Amino acid sequence: IRAGAPAPLAPARLAAVAGQGLAAFGVEGLDITIEGGAQDGVAKTMYGGRVAVLKGLNRLGRRLNGSVGKSFAYGAQRGRLLVQGDADSRFCIRLSGADVVIGGEPAAPLDDSLGCLADRANLKGFAFEYMTAGRAVVLGDPGPWFCAGQTGGRVYLRVNPEWKLDRAALERRRGKGAKVALAQLDSVGAADVRELLGAYAAELGASGQEGEADRVLSLAAQPDAHFLMSVPEREQTDPSVSTE
Repeated sequence: IRAGAPAPLAPARLAAVAGQGLAAFGVEGLDITIEGGAQDGVAKTMYGGRVAVLKGLNRLGRRLNGSVGKSFAYGAQRGRLLVQGDADSRFCIRLSGADVVIGGEPAAPLDDSLGCLADRANLKGFAFEYMTAGRAVVLGDPGPWFCAGQTGGRVYLRVNPEWKLDRAALERRRGKGAKVALAQLDSVGAADVRELLGAYAAELGASGQEGEADRVLSLAAQPDAHFLMSVPEREQTDPSVSTE
């Protein structure tokens, strides 16, 4: 915490589905863990702190959900945001500096011949639209129109041939006209993935999901084998090529 910043608040750990706007405009010291899920507008314009949305236990002891609604982390400038499930549309739109991990994975191999890519995606469309800064790791299907208008920051995207989630599938999902390149990880990218997945695995372990944590750490051990990165090709100033 920076000098002069507020002292950390007592961590809040809740078993629920949080309502609209959880942690909106949050600041450093905020520390929230939700086991269940959350609705729209979570972490909007966050200036710091930490939010984790994890799967919650049902009455049979199974973990379910862990998903968030629309516009998660809209304009978030700082902080660390972790989501174990899926997300509705416009995930991390205008992300401006925060760190994000989303852990939802496909339930079955992709079949893009069915059309309507968003129906089966883990992110339901327009993820990272107009992103200007920050880092994000996506462990599943990023959905259609990702990174439209991205001018800064880095998005690390999972590839998994068993899911048919390869470079070609990611290219089909990239926003029309988006001035971004899909590239192999460089040294900075590999370090980012290891750091962010390490934080995500630690959160999973703290919630009693040691098996899931170990699986995430196995990906972090070989980031080059499991991820590509989306980075802007150059500064983009024409919004006509980055909107739906």
